[in-house]
Amino acid sequence: MIPKTKRTQTARRLRLWWVLGNRHTRRQLGTVEDWKVRGVFWFGALTVGLVIQGFAWLSEESFSVTEYVFDRYPYAFLLITPFGLMAIVWVMNFGGKAARGSGIPQVLLAHKQSYHWLRVPFLSLRVAVLKVLLTCAGLLVGATVGREGPSVHVGAAIMYKFGTWAKLKQRQVESSLIVAGGAAGVSAAFNAPLAGIVFAIEELQQSMEARTTGTFIMAIILSGVVVLAFAGHYSYFGVPDVTAMPLADYPYIIGVSAACGFLGGLFSFFLVQGNRAVAPLVSKRPLQVAFIIGIFLAGMAILSDGLTMGSGYGEARALLAGESEGSWLTAGGKILATLLTYFSGIPGGIFSPSLAAGAELGSAMGPVFPQVPAVSLILVGMASYFAGVVQRPITAFVIVLELTGNNHDILPALMVSALVGAAASKLVMAEPVYHVLARDLVRGWDHLLREKEELASVAAPDGVVGEQKK
Repeated sequence: MIPKTKRTQTARRLRLWWVLGNRHTRRQLGTVEDWKVRGVFWFGALTVGLVIQGFAWLSEESFSVTEYVFDRYPYAFLLITPFGLMAIVWVMNFGGKAARGSGIPQVLLAHKQSYHWLRVPFLSLRVAVLKVLLTCAGLLVGATVGREGPSVHVGAAIMYKFGTWAKLKQRQVESSLIVAGGAAGVSAAFNAPLAGIVFAIEELQQSMEARTTGTFIMAIILSGVVVLAFAGHYSYFGVPDVTAMPLADYPYIIGVSAACGFLGGLFSFFLVQGNRAVAPLVSKRPLQVAFIIGIFLAGMAILSDGLTMGSGYGEARALLAGESEGSWLTAGGKILATLLTYFSGIPGGIFSPSLAAGAELGSAMGPVFPQVPAVSLILVGMASYFAGVVQRPITAFVIVLELTGNNHDILPALMVSALVGAAASKLVMAEPVYHVLARDLVRGWDHLLREKEELASVAAPDGVVGEQKK
């Protein structure tokens, strides 16, 4: 017979072994809630990849129709563009004003816990659908917009909705879902997973949770896998023929980068100041403003033979392939058209138009620096101008590198150009443009917070309200 005390000790040891072993297993494999979070990230990322791939196809088809009509009836756009912009603004104001503009300022606000009250209006599926359809409509009527910023917004909205439907217990995961969705949107839009990761870390780094980092990266990879499955392996701007640049060329590269970065900073400055100046008119007479801007855009398109319309993807690709030459006039027209389109308030981004404008600037500087290969100058112009616009140098050179075939011979030059461009931009624009636009954007939505606080004060007991007022 085993003494009772020994049996009790043995039972206690077995229970302790079971508890510790079970805890170790759960720590290794994760709890049910952990797998639920992973499932939301992974299925959400696959959905983002599918949606953004469809968005890319629809936007390309839309602009191909625009090019077809413009080649035959260019003066028809004196009616198509102004009335088209009016229709887009009317639908947006009726269906969801949160679809306005790039979409990145909306994501920047929504992922912060202090602005959690903006998540429902900014990240609804209705706004995501409007963002896709109205961006494509903007391309269809001849506006100057890109789809990459809207892809960030749409990706964040989809991932956030998946988290809402799953009713996750870990509320802090919502911010990581928003960041992962936005990064997956960049990855799928450009077919550039590394650019998505860098964009999330450099632009949205405040919401990166250590516990979800691995799942977050897997989400970006999965969205890229979807693009590869449907579109195959491709480079957004083709694969230009470039070689490593000698040290003797770097003084010229620094000069070009400083000039392009400074112009990128000026673009951001005028974008912010112009948007603030036009905002009162847009709020009072949105359709009239859209009509007037549409007339200007149509006139510029006719004068430039269509080069100022669209995202600029085709023009940048042709420049890198050596099929055309850039000019200062075309670069200035693209920059002005991008500003005017943004002021109209229609959905659309500035990523692709900025890269195209940088390519035009780099090509236009070719005759000034004949000793530097023309393609290298174009790539330097793209990286430095884009870095000047967004003031995110790592994102800038990674995007240009991935979008042009990952030729590492040009990597040192791109790194130098992006850093110099971002530094030159700060001479005229002290803060990154998206963060300034986000601050301006929240002022138009603070009524939601006031309404929420009023409802909370009405629902709370008198004593609690008195303490809150104190």
